[in-house]
Amino acid sequence: MRGGVAVLAVMAATLAAVPTSLAGQASLYGVVGLGLPGQPVGPRARALGWGLLAFDGSSAVNPATIGLYPRLTVEATATSSFRGFSTGATSVDGLRQTRFLFGQVAGRLGRSPLSFGASFGPYLDRTFDITSIDTITLRGETVEVADRISADGGVSDVRAALAWRISRQLQVGGAIHFLTGSTRLATTREFSDTSFVALRDSTQAAFQGTGLSVGLLYTFVPRASIGLAFRSDGRLKRTIDSVETDRVDLPISVTVGLAVAPQRALRWSATATWRNWSDVDLAGTRSFDTWAVGSGIELGGPDIGASRIPLRLGVRYAQLPFSPNADQPHEWIVTVGSAYPFASNRALIEATLERILRDGAGAQERVWQLTLGLSLIP
Repeated sequence: MRGGVAVLAVMAATLAAVPTSLAGQASLYGVVGLGLPGQPVGPRARALGWGLLAFDGSSAVNPATIGLYPRLTVEATATSSFRGFSTGATSVDGLRQTRFLFGQVAGRLGRSPLSFGASFGPYLDRTFDITSIDTITLRGETVEVADRISADGGVSDVRAALAWRISRQLQVGGAIHFLTGSTRLATTREFSDTSFVALRDSTQAAFQGTGLSVGLLYTFVPRASIGLAFRSDGRLKRTIDSVETDRVDLPISVTVGLAVAPQRALRWSATATWRNWSDVDLAGTRSFDTWAVGSGIELGGPDIGASRIPLRLGVRYAQLPFSPNADQPHEWIVTVGSAYPFASNRALIEATLERILRDGAGAQERVWQLTLGLSLIP
Protein backbone atom coordinates (compact mmCIF):
# COMPACT_ATOMS: atom_id res chain seq x y z
CA MET A 1 0.00 0.00 0.00
CA ARG A 2 2.80 2.39 0.80
CA GLY A 3 3.97 2.65 -2.80
CA GLY A 4 0.53 3.68 -4.06
CA VAL A 5 -0.03 6.01 -1.13
CA ALA A 6 3.32 7.69 -1.69
CA VAL A 7 2.40 8.39 -5.31
CA LEU A 8 -0.86 10.00 -4.23
CA ALA A 9 0.85 12.05 -1.53
CA VAL A 10 3.43 13.44 -3.95
CA MET A 11 0.70 14.10 -6.50
CA ALA A 12 -1.43 15.97 -3.97
CA ALA A 13 1.53 18.07 -2.84
CA THR A 14 2.03 19.28 -6.41
CA LEU A 15 -1.61 20.12 -7.09
CA ALA A 16 -1.09 23.79 -6.29
CA ALA A 17 1.70 24.08 -8.86
CA VAL A 18 0.18 22.22 -11.83
CA PRO A 19 -2.90 23.21 -13.88
CA THR A 20 -5.31 20.50 -12.83
CA SER A 21 -8.93 19.44 -13.22
CA LEU A 22 -10.92 16.88 -11.27
CA ALA A 23 -14.14 15.15 -12.30
CA GLY A 24 -16.21 12.56 -10.47
CA GLN A 25 -14.37 13.59 -7.33
CA ALA A 26 -15.76 12.34 -4.00
CA SER A 27 -13.53 14.80 -2.12
CA LEU A 28 -10.27 16.54 -2.78
CA TYR A 29 -9.19 15.43 0.69
CA GLY A 30 -9.67 11.78 -0.26
CA VAL A 31 -6.63 11.89 -2.55
CA VAL A 32 -3.95 11.66 0.15
CA GLY A 33 -3.37 8.97 2.77
CA LEU A 34 -5.86 6.13 2.98
CA GLY A 35 -8.64 8.38 1.69
CA LEU A 36 -11.45 10.34 3.32
CA PRO A 37 -12.70 8.57 6.47
CA GLY A 38 -16.42 7.94 6.54
CA GLN A 39 -18.89 6.72 9.10
CA PRO A 40 -22.30 5.08 8.61
CA VAL A 41 -24.37 7.99 9.93
CA GLY A 42 -28.15 8.15 9.48
CA PRO A 43 -30.07 11.23 8.30
CA ARG A 44 -31.40 12.10 11.77
CA ALA A 45 -27.95 12.21 13.36
CA ARG A 46 -26.63 14.17 10.38
CA ALA A 47 -29.42 16.73 10.69
CA LEU A 48 -28.47 17.25 14.34
CA GLY A 49 -24.86 18.06 13.50
CA TRP A 50 -23.93 14.45 14.32
CA GLY A 51 -24.79 15.38 17.93
CA LEU A 52 -27.04 12.31 18.21
CA LEU A 53 -24.29 9.96 17.01
CA ALA A 54 -23.90 8.16 20.36
CA PHE A 55 -27.69 7.60 20.65
CA ASP A 56 -28.86 6.93 17.10
CA GLY A 57 -29.74 3.39 16.09
CA SER A 58 -29.61 4.42 12.42
CA SER A 59 -25.90 5.20 12.82
CA ALA A 60 -23.58 2.19 13.21
CA VAL A 61 -21.37 3.77 15.89
CA ASN A 62 -22.74 2.70 19.29
CA PRO A 63 -23.94 -0.94 19.19
CA ALA A 64 -26.03 -0.40 22.32
CA THR A 65 -28.47 1.71 20.27
CA ILE A 66 -29.65 -1.47 18.52
CA GLY A 67 -31.67 -2.05 21.69
CA LEU A 68 -33.88 0.93 20.76
CA TYR A 69 -35.64 -1.11 18.04
CA PRO A 70 -38.77 -2.78 19.48
CA ARG A 71 -39.68 -4.36 16.11
CA LEU A 72 -37.94 -5.48 12.95
CA THR A 73 -36.91 -2.40 10.95
CA VAL A 74 -35.29 -2.03 7.56
CA GLU A 75 -33.40 1.20 6.74
CA ALA A 76 -31.63 2.61 3.69
CA THR A 77 -29.83 5.94 3.20
CA ALA A 78 -28.42 7.64 0.09
CA THR A 79 -26.63 10.96 -0.50
CA SER A 80 -26.13 13.37 -3.37
CA SER A 81 -23.33 15.93 -3.15
CA PHE A 82 -22.56 19.04 -5.20
CA ARG A 83 -19.04 20.33 -4.65
CA GLY A 84 -16.35 22.71 -5.74
CA PHE A 85 -12.75 23.21 -4.68
CA SER A 86 -9.79 25.53 -5.07
CA THR A 87 -6.07 24.88 -4.69
CA GLY A 88 -3.46 27.39 -5.71
CA ALA A 89 -4.58 29.08 -8.93
CA THR A 90 -6.96 26.21 -9.78
CA SER A 91 -10.67 26.42 -9.06
CA VAL A 92 -13.27 23.83 -10.08
CA ASP A 93 -17.05 23.78 -9.58
CA GLY A 94 -19.96 21.60 -10.64
CA LEU A 95 -18.68 18.24 -9.33
CA ARG A 96 -21.46 15.80 -8.43
CA GLN A 97 -21.73 12.41 -6.81
CA THR A 98 -24.63 10.18 -5.75
CA ARG A 99 -24.13 7.03 -3.75
CA PHE A 100 -25.81 4.54 -1.44
CA LEU A 101 -24.53 5.43 2.02
CA PHE A 102 -26.00 3.08 4.60
CA GLY A 103 -28.28 0.09 4.98
CA GLN A 104 -29.42 -1.80 8.06
CA VAL A 105 -31.77 -4.49 9.33
CA ALA A 106 -32.41 -4.43 13.09
CA GLY A 107 -34.98 -5.64 15.60
CA ARG A 108 -35.82 -7.47 18.82
CA LEU A 109 -35.06 -11.19 19.19
CA GLY A 110 -38.52 -12.48 20.05
CA ARG A 111 -39.63 -11.46 23.55
CA SER A 112 -36.11 -11.44 24.92
CA PRO A 113 -34.19 -8.32 26.06
CA LEU A 114 -31.76 -8.89 23.18
CA SER A 115 -31.75 -7.06 19.85
CA PHE A 116 -29.71 -7.62 16.71
CA GLY A 117 -28.51 -5.45 13.86
CA ALA A 118 -26.72 -6.02 10.57
CA SER A 119 -25.52 -2.99 8.63
CA PHE A 120 -23.39 -1.85 5.71
CA GLY A 121 -21.74 1.56 5.41
CA PRO A 122 -18.57 3.51 4.45
CA TYR A 123 -15.22 3.41 6.23
CA LEU A 124 -12.79 5.01 3.73
CA ASP A 125 -13.58 6.69 0.41
CA ARG A 126 -10.96 6.77 -2.36
CA THR A 127 -12.78 8.02 -5.46
CA PHE A 128 -11.14 10.72 -7.56
CA ASP A 129 -10.16 11.61 -11.11
CA ILE A 130 -7.21 13.99 -11.68
CA THR A 131 -5.84 15.29 -14.99
CA SER A 132 -2.71 17.46 -15.19
CA ILE A 133 -1.24 19.15 -18.28
CA ASP A 134 2.53 19.47 -18.75
CA THR A 135 5.23 19.54 -21.42
CA ILE A 136 8.15 17.16 -21.88
CA THR A 137 11.02 16.87 -24.37
CA LEU A 138 10.99 13.90 -26.76
CA ARG A 139 13.61 13.52 -29.51
CA GLY A 140 14.58 17.14 -29.05
CA GLU A 141 11.03 18.44 -29.46
CA THR A 142 8.67 19.87 -26.84
CA VAL A 143 5.47 17.80 -26.60
CA GLU A 144 2.40 18.53 -24.47
CA VAL A 145 1.15 15.61 -22.38
CA ALA A 146 -1.99 15.01 -20.34
CA ASP A 147 -1.49 12.77 -17.31
CA ARG A 148 -4.60 11.29 -15.72
CA ILE A 149 -4.76 9.40 -12.43
CA SER A 150 -8.11 8.04 -11.27
CA ALA A 151 -9.30 5.83 -8.45
CA ASP A 152 -12.72 4.32 -7.89
CA GLY A 153 -13.70 2.49 -4.74
CA GLY A 154 -12.88 2.40 -1.06
CA VAL A 155 -13.33 0.38 2.11
CA SER A 156 -16.76 -0.52 3.49
CA ASP A 157 -17.79 -1.39 7.04
CA VAL A 158 -20.03 -4.45 7.45
CA ARG A 159 -21.27 -4.71 11.04
CA ALA A 160 -23.02 -7.44 13.03
CA ALA A 161 -24.24 -6.18 16.42
CA LEU A 162 -26.10 -7.39 19.52
CA ALA A 163 -27.60 -5.25 22.28
CA TRP A 164 -28.92 -6.21 25.72
CA ARG A 165 -31.55 -4.09 27.43
CA ILE A 166 -30.63 -4.65 31.07
CA SER A 167 -33.23 -2.21 32.41
CA ARG A 168 -35.16 0.88 31.37
CA GLN A 169 -32.14 2.95 32.34
CA LEU A 170 -29.31 0.84 30.93
CA GLN A 171 -28.54 -1.05 27.75
CA VAL A 172 -25.23 -2.34 26.43
CA GLY A 173 -24.06 -3.72 23.12
CA GLY A 174 -21.19 -5.16 21.16
CA ALA A 175 -20.37 -5.63 17.48
CA ILE A 176 -17.87 -7.13 15.11
CA HIS A 177 -16.89 -5.14 12.02
CA PHE A 178 -15.70 -6.62 8.73
CA LEU A 179 -13.78 -4.13 6.59
CA THR A 180 -13.85 -4.99 2.92
CA GLY A 181 -13.62 -3.32 -0.46
CA SER A 182 -11.43 -2.60 -3.44
CA THR A 183 -9.98 0.31 -5.39
CA ARG A 184 -9.11 0.44 -9.06
CA LEU A 185 -6.21 2.84 -9.69
CA ALA A 186 -5.69 3.79 -13.36
CA THR A 187 -2.98 5.99 -14.89
CA THR A 188 -2.93 7.33 -18.45
CA ARG A 189 -0.51 9.57 -20.40
CA GLU A 190 -1.74 11.01 -23.69
CA PHE A 191 0.38 13.07 -26.11
CA SER A 192 -0.68 16.12 -28.10
CA ASP A 193 1.33 14.64 -30.99
CA THR A 194 -0.80 11.71 -32.13
CA SER A 195 2.26 9.93 -33.56
CA PHE A 196 3.03 8.89 -29.99
CA VAL A 197 0.98 6.02 -28.54
CA ALA A 198 -0.84 6.72 -25.28
CA LEU A 199 0.43 4.90 -22.17
CA ARG A 200 -2.07 3.21 -19.86
CA ASP A 201 -1.78 1.14 -16.69
CA SER A 202 -4.24 -0.02 -14.03
CA THR A 203 -4.11 -1.81 -10.68
CA GLN A 204 -6.92 -3.49 -8.75
CA ALA A 205 -6.30 -3.54 -5.00
CA ALA A 206 -8.48 -5.42 -2.50
CA PHE A 207 -8.70 -4.56 1.21
CA GLN A 208 -9.59 -6.66 4.25
CA GLY A 209 -9.68 -6.03 7.99
CA THR A 210 -11.70 -6.54 11.16
CA GLY A 211 -12.68 -4.51 14.20
CA LEU A 212 -14.62 -4.72 17.45
CA SER A 213 -16.85 -2.17 19.17
CA VAL A 214 -18.72 -1.95 22.47
CA GLY A 215 -21.09 0.66 23.83
CA LEU A 216 -23.69 1.60 26.38
CA LEU A 217 -26.66 3.91 26.88
CA TYR A 218 -27.49 5.07 30.40
CA THR A 219 -30.36 7.30 31.52
CA PHE A 220 -28.96 8.72 34.74
CA VAL A 221 -31.91 11.06 35.42
CA PRO A 222 -35.32 11.32 33.69
CA ARG A 223 -34.95 12.89 30.22
CA ALA A 224 -31.13 12.89 30.35
CA SER A 225 -28.84 10.16 28.99
CA ILE A 226 -25.20 9.51 28.24
CA GLY A 227 -23.86 7.34 25.44
CA LEU A 228 -20.41 5.77 25.28
CA ALA A 229 -18.77 3.75 22.53
CA PHE A 230 -15.30 2.31 22.03
CA ARG A 231 -14.01 0.76 18.82
CA SER A 232 -10.71 -0.89 17.97
CA ASP A 233 -9.82 -1.79 14.41
CA GLY A 234 -6.91 -4.07 13.61
CA ARG A 235 -4.76 -3.86 10.51
CA LEU A 236 -5.97 -3.20 6.97
CA LYS A 237 -4.53 -5.76 4.55
CA ARG A 238 -3.99 -4.86 0.90
CA THR A 239 -3.72 -7.55 -1.80
CA ILE A 240 -3.06 -7.32 -5.54
CA ASP A 241 -3.76 -10.43 -7.62
CA SER A 242 -4.22 -12.45 -4.40
CA VAL A 243 -0.75 -11.41 -3.20
CA GLU A 244 -0.54 -9.46 0.07
CA THR A 245 1.49 -6.29 -0.47
CA ASP A 246 1.12 -4.39 2.80
CA ARG A 247 -0.70 -3.95 6.12
CA VAL A 248 -1.53 -0.66 7.81
CA ASP A 249 -2.57 -0.13 11.43
CA LEU A 250 -6.04 1.39 11.84
CA PRO A 251 -7.11 3.69 14.68
CA ILE A 252 -9.11 3.19 17.83
CA SER A 253 -12.18 5.40 18.32
CA VAL A 254 -13.74 6.76 21.51
CA THR A 255 -17.20 8.37 21.34
CA VAL A 256 -19.07 10.07 24.19
CA GLY A 257 -22.42 11.84 24.03
CA LEU A 258 -25.03 13.63 26.13
CA ALA A 259 -28.74 13.90 25.29
CA VAL A 260 -31.25 16.02 27.20
CA ALA A 261 -34.99 16.48 26.65
CA PRO A 262 -36.16 19.33 28.90
CA GLN A 263 -39.59 19.07 27.22
CA ARG A 264 -41.22 16.37 25.10
CA ALA A 265 -41.14 18.63 22.06
CA LEU A 266 -37.55 19.79 22.58
CA ARG A 267 -34.44 17.59 22.51
CA TRP A 268 -30.76 18.56 22.57
CA SER A 269 -27.78 16.30 22.00
CA ALA A 270 -24.00 16.58 21.64
CA THR A 271 -21.36 13.99 20.78
CA ALA A 272 -17.54 14.04 20.61
CA THR A 273 -15.30 11.45 18.95
CA TRP A 274 -11.52 10.98 19.17
CA ARG A 275 -9.52 8.75 16.79
CA ASN A 276 -5.76 8.15 16.89
CA TRP A 277 -5.05 8.30 13.18
CA SER A 278 -1.48 9.50 13.95
CA ASP A 279 -0.51 5.85 14.55
CA VAL A 280 -1.21 5.12 10.87
CA ASP A 281 2.23 4.95 9.24
CA LEU A 282 2.11 6.07 5.59
CA ALA A 283 5.16 7.02 3.55
CA GLY A 284 5.03 10.60 2.23
CA THR A 285 1.89 11.52 4.18
CA ARG A 286 1.38 13.29 7.51
CA SER A 287 -1.14 11.58 9.81
CA PHE A 288 -2.88 13.33 12.72
CA ASP A 289 -5.14 12.38 15.61
CA THR A 290 -8.63 13.78 15.07
CA TRP A 291 -11.38 15.30 17.19
CA ALA A 292 -14.96 15.71 16.00
CA VAL A 293 -17.61 17.55 18.00
CA GLY A 294 -21.24 18.01 16.97
CA SER A 295 -24.43 19.32 18.53
CA GLY A 296 -28.05 19.78 17.50
CA ILE A 297 -31.61 20.47 18.61
CA GLU A 298 -34.84 18.79 17.50
CA LEU A 299 -38.30 20.32 17.77
CA GLY A 300 -41.36 18.07 17.46
CA GLY A 301 -41.42 14.62 15.95
CA PRO A 302 -43.64 11.62 15.17
CA ASP A 303 -44.14 10.81 18.86
CA ILE A 304 -44.98 14.40 19.84
CA GLY A 305 -48.59 15.54 19.71
CA ALA A 306 -47.69 19.17 18.98
CA SER A 307 -46.00 18.43 15.64
CA ARG A 308 -45.53 15.15 13.79
CA ILE A 309 -42.98 16.73 11.44
CA PRO A 310 -39.79 17.65 13.34
CA LEU A 311 -37.39 20.51 12.71
CA ARG A 312 -33.74 19.53 13.17
CA LEU A 313 -30.77 21.92 13.30
CA GLY A 314 -27.11 21.24 14.00
CA VAL A 315 -23.47 22.22 13.66
CA ARG A 316 -20.28 20.12 13.60
CA TYR A 317 -16.53 20.68 13.66
CA ALA A 318 -14.14 17.88 12.71
CA GLN A 319 -10.44 17.45 11.97
CA LEU A 320 -9.27 15.36 9.00
CA PRO A 321 -6.44 12.85 9.47
CA PHE A 322 -4.25 13.08 6.35
CA SER A 323 -2.25 15.86 4.73
CA PRO A 324 0.70 16.17 2.31
CA ASN A 325 2.25 18.76 4.69
CA ALA A 326 2.19 19.89 8.33
CA ASP A 327 -1.18 21.69 7.96
CA GLN A 328 -3.99 19.51 9.31
CA PRO A 329 -7.25 20.00 7.37
CA HIS A 330 -10.57 20.51 9.13
CA GLU A 331 -14.24 20.93 8.29
CA TRP A 332 -17.27 22.86 9.54
CA ILE A 333 -20.76 21.51 8.82
CA VAL A 334 -24.09 23.31 9.28
CA THR A 335 -27.17 21.09 9.00
CA VAL A 336 -30.95 21.24 8.75
CA GLY A 337 -33.42 18.40 8.33
CA SER A 338 -36.84 16.94 8.92
CA ALA A 339 -38.87 13.74 8.62
CA TYR A 340 -42.32 12.61 7.55
CA PRO A 341 -44.00 9.48 8.98
CA PHE A 342 -46.69 7.65 7.01
CA ALA A 343 -48.39 4.25 6.69
CA SER A 344 -49.61 4.44 10.31
CA ASN A 345 -46.07 5.21 11.50
CA ARG A 346 -44.72 2.02 9.91
CA ALA A 347 -42.67 4.03 7.42
CA LEU A 348 -40.56 7.15 7.73
CA ILE A 349 -38.89 9.39 5.15
CA GLU A 350 -36.08 11.61 6.42
CA ALA A 351 -34.14 14.38 4.66
CA THR A 352 -31.03 16.31 5.69
CA LEU A 353 -29.24 19.18 3.97
CA GLU A 354 -25.60 19.82 4.93
CA ARG A 355 -23.31 22.71 4.05
CA ILE A 356 -19.72 21.46 4.37
CA LEU A 357 -16.71 23.80 4.45
CA ARG A 358 -13.29 22.08 4.33
CA ASP A 359 -9.99 23.95 4.62
CA GLY A 360 -6.32 23.14 5.07
CA ALA A 361 -3.26 21.64 3.37
CA GLY A 362 -3.27 24.40 0.74
CA ALA A 363 -6.82 23.78 -0.48
CA GLN A 364 -10.47 24.63 0.14
CA GLU A 365 -13.60 22.59 -0.59
CA ARG A 366 -17.24 23.67 -0.48
CA VAL A 367 -20.01 21.06 -0.55
CA TRP A 368 -23.81 20.95 -0.52
CA GLN A 369 -24.92 17.46 0.48
CA LEU A 370 -28.46 16.07 0.52
CA THR A 371 -29.16 12.87 2.46
CA LEU A 372 -32.40 10.91 2.12
CA GLY A 373 -33.38 7.99 4.33
CA LEU A 374 -36.24 5.50 4.33
CA SER A 375 -37.24 3.29 7.30
CA LEU A 376 -39.83 0.51 7.05
CA ILE A 377 -41.39 -1.76 9.65
CA PRO A 378 -42.61 -4.83 7.69
